[in-house]
Amino acid sequence: MAKPVSKVVGIAVCLMTLGTLAALQQAPDIAEKGRGPIAHWVFDKAKLSGTSVPDQAGKLTGTLMGSPVFFEDKATFGVQFSAAEHGIMIQEKVPANAEFLPKESITISAWARIDEGIEYGGILSCVQDNGDAESGLLLGYDHNTFMFALASKGTDDGNGKITYLRAKTRFEKGKWYHVAGTYDGKTMQIHVNGKAEASSNEQSGAILYAKSAPLVIGRYRDDNEDFPMKGAVREVAIYDRCLTDQDIAAQFQKNIAISQAPLSSSVLGFVISPYLQFPTQDSIVIMWETNHPSTSVVNYGKQAVGMQKVENNDLVTMHEVKIPNLEQGTRYIYNVMSTTPDGLTLTSQNSAFMTAIGPDDAFSFTVIGDTQANPIITGKIAKLMWDRRPNFVVHCGDVVDDGGSKRMWTDELFKPSAELFGHVAVFPTIGNHEKNHPHYYKYFSLPKPEYYYRYRYGNIDFFSIDTNKIVKPGSEQYTWLDQELAKSDATFKICYHHHPAYSSDSDDYGKTNAGPGRMGDLNARELVALYEKHNVDIVMNGHIHLYERSWPIRANKVDRQKGVIYLTSGGGGGRLEDFAPTPTWFKAECRVDFHFCYFTVHQNKMNFKAFDQDGKLFDYFELTK
Repeated sequence: MAKPVSKVVGIAVCLMTLGTLAALQQAPDIAEKGRGPIAHWVFDKAKLSGTSVPDQAGKLTGTLMGSPVFFEDKATFGVQFSAAEHGIMIQEKVPANAEFLPKESITISAWARIDEGIEYGGILSCVQDNGDAESGLLLGYDHNTFMFALASKGTDDGNGKITYLRAKTRFEKGKWYHVAGTYDGKTMQIHVNGKAEASSNEQSGAILYAKSAPLVIGRYRDDNEDFPMKGAVREVAIYDRCLTDQDIAAQFQKNIAISQAPLSSSVLGFVISPYLQFPTQDSIVIMWETNHPSTSVVNYGKQAVGMQKVENNDLVTMHEVKIPNLEQGTRYIYNVMSTTPDGLTLTSQNSAFMTAIGPDDAFSFTVIGDTQANPIITGKIAKLMWDRRPNFVVHCGDVVDDGGSKRMWTDELFKPSAELFGHVAVFPTIGNHEKNHPHYYKYFSLPKPEYYYRYRYGNIDFFSIDTNKIVKPGSEQYTWLDQELAKSDATFKICYHHHPAYSSDSDDYGKTNAGPGRMGDLNARELVALYEKHNVDIVMNGHIHLYERSWPIRANKVDRQKGVIYLTSGGGGGRLEDFAPTPTWFKAECRVDFHFCYFTVHQNKMNFKAFDQDGKLFDYFELTK
């Protein structure tokens, strides 16, 4: 999507304090017949009917998404959005010519509370912003400020062009605000707490709507993006005219007490829900991130009563707690708790983990790569992996599309993988899209130096390598890997890194449509001599967004007795790629699809399966030592 920060939004979106419809219609210049809102949703539990949210002014009845919590306190009432599925769906597909849509001018107003900022958040959304195609409108927010966005026919470049208008006020998390966006056909404005804070004349003429877009409250949503809100909304109204500055100021003044209420207890929340890292036979690491500094407590035990605890009284937002002295191959129940200095407490639901098993025990693990920038597919694959109940997950790199974007970590990796990562640990290798950013080292707890490391699980030794760095003979990682492989007495040895030593892809390693290409990453291929020297069984990688399994290879030819199998698993969500038009000498199986891999291991036997995004088996092999 193209969302320049400097642009202004072409829609009048008013987040206002409506109180009730009767009170609103008594406000200055709104009491005239037909001058009230055309749609008005009041999030008072007493006004609900099952999962339906009635429109107090029109016929646009909303439907609850998930089970958001309706609350009432001394200051106000509203609906709390806290889970990924929460929202109010007004209409799933609104056509551009819908009769109820304001055509020439608009105001959208609401009372809202933001508990956690996001790059693109929606209070009310009816928008499509897909690459160069931009249309519709939005009343929303980002990490720090409220924003109003709109496209008009006057700036239509063939695909539409949206202006994103941002307010000057930096919202305080957990605090209520009256926000409004207006458009009169020439000028866009955004108001916060009764004051106009920004305007733009970039848009002109009738509002340009998408051919089809969802009209939804409590999230930003279009055809390829869906960002849920963390916060609360009291009410939202839409007008088919542009309210004056005085109108909006009057609306704010009617319920000014709401803006002066103490911070909500809901302000303390999970940015990333609890997840597992680096299980051993006697320990595990629990991590989570909160939106405010708080203490860290992990409660754990073999059952939910009489649990022990490990605590850290440091005030942090990134929590990392190691639980020691555990029993091998044992299931534990756990939850986490964080507390702020002023006494706000956040407690997670109970979850479960299992410590690492012994060398003779059966176990399983899944493999995924390149989950970058596709939370829908990532979530789908994560659910399929979780259905298999693996002991852990191996990730072959490019866990996000841009390692420097916090939103991509929180919303595109951890949110869609929350159930999986909350029960089983993930062992990643670093990809090129992580950009060696500090976020990678912040969100994973791995043995030093973290960009390469070794671990034993059951009867397999795993070696994770950073092929973004030079790995030729004499390099730090080459020397380390040579020494560590020589020490290994494991039944199976598996190495993994992001780039492929062998690949049949069509373009990453030479334009194979025009010539033979390099058929793999030449830097990663420097490690092949070590793999063959130390009889490594399997080498895994991502980077190429497809699936490929090689024949066992040794001395640059197929060797079914002593060769190394190379697996490319890059189907976690990144845009799919393709293979060269003619087969390579090493290719045994290939497929272009989103997918994951699944290993089951017991003593000297290893079974391997590959499943597509629909859970259908498409490749299989066995190894016996």
